[in-house]
Amino acid sequence: MAESYEVILLAAGSARRFAHPEKLNKILVPLADRPVFDYSFRLFNADISCLKIWFVVNPADQDLIQEQLTAMYKVMPEKIEWVIGGRERQDSVSRALAQMTCTDQRKVMIHDAARPFVTNELLEALIQAGKESLAVTLGIPAKDSMKIVRDGRVHCSLYRPEVWHIQTPQLFDCKVLRQAVDQAETEHFYGNEETELVERAGYPVKVIQGSDHNFKLTTAFDYQVARMLKET
Repeated sequence: MAESYEVILLAAGSARRFAHPEKLNKILVPLADRPVFDYSFRLFNADISCLKIWFVVNPADQDLIQEQLTAMYKVMPEKIEWVIGGRERQDSVSRALAQMTCTDQRKVMIHDAARPFVTNELLEALIQAGKESLAVTLGIPAKDSMKIVRDGRVHCSLYRPEVWHIQTPQLFDCKVLRQAVDQAETEHFYGNEETELVERAGYPVKVIQGSDHNFKLTTAFDYQVARMLKET
């Protein structure tokens, strides 16, 4: 990878749907020989094109994350810049952007720390696509029929060939992302993820092929699947 970037690594979620018996944040649970967050962190930390890792954390988890990093790396990795997460995902991204310096050529990735199966190949594909696009995201085509449901009834059916499941990492021109987030804040709008904000601000978003393995650990079942994949 030739082009440099910075990454916002989102790890501040509450993990309500994960239902860990000890109420542990899903990014902290062990997966094979290390915590979930370290799989993506290690990838970005080893990538010479990644200049900084803006590690967005829940303040209740920061001490434990720092302890785990020190134990694994012996010293705290130099790329880390700590950011305390906000109430919602969008607030966390906004806080990270507020600490950044967005130059004309700066690219920024956003990645969910709860996606431990991201690969160098996916990063390379994003970097290449980002040379010609202001916003790029990974995604995979929907396999099941998709419907909008309201009050337990089908409101409408979506045309499946045009429906994709969106993944991270996502890559943006830093100034475009900041403008989109600022606009959403001004209009008191909260999106599900950042490409929605960029799209809403009037910029095209390119979608490239992701991976079925690049799923997010959201539920206890996802964690069991991840454990099986790591053991095979």
